[in-house]
Amino acid sequence: MMIDEINEDVTARATRLAKHLLSKDLQRAIRISKTAGNVSSPSMDGMPKGSHFGNSSEDMMIMISECKQLIRDVTQALNQLDNDEFVAIQERYLHDKSAVAIAQKLCVSRRTVYNILNKGLDQFVYCYRSGELLIEAQHELTANQPVTA
Repeated sequence: MMIDEINEDVTARATRLAKHLLSKDLQRAIRISKTAGNVSSPSMDGMPKGSHFGNSSEDMMIMISECKQLIRDVTQALNQLDNDEFVAIQERYLHDKSAVAIAQKLCVSRRTVYNILNKGLDQFVYCYRSGELLIEAQHELTANQPVTA
């Protein structure tokens, strides 16, 4: 995708994807990665105890690995933001803090917090996996467009 192909609809959709990624997917990934110590290796003391559908321990280890990768990718993208953007996004989407609480922490106005969040989300969209959210947003928009004959 070329930069000039990115329009307001794509960036708006990518921003929504970023908000969902930070507030939902990342939270889930953090919870799952904390269970990494609870995954046990398969037991071989007789008859197999797993179902015929596969190895659930292996599936869990794969899921934990994917969650840890997502956490690393988000962290890498967040580290490319300036300090105020990093703090505002972290407080808002990871800790579910209000704009007022963030404003107090950053010593800025509430309106400035919204500006910082918007700028930080725009930057995050481009930094996360080299613009993957923009590509995903573009695919979603083209998939929802009616076919013209």
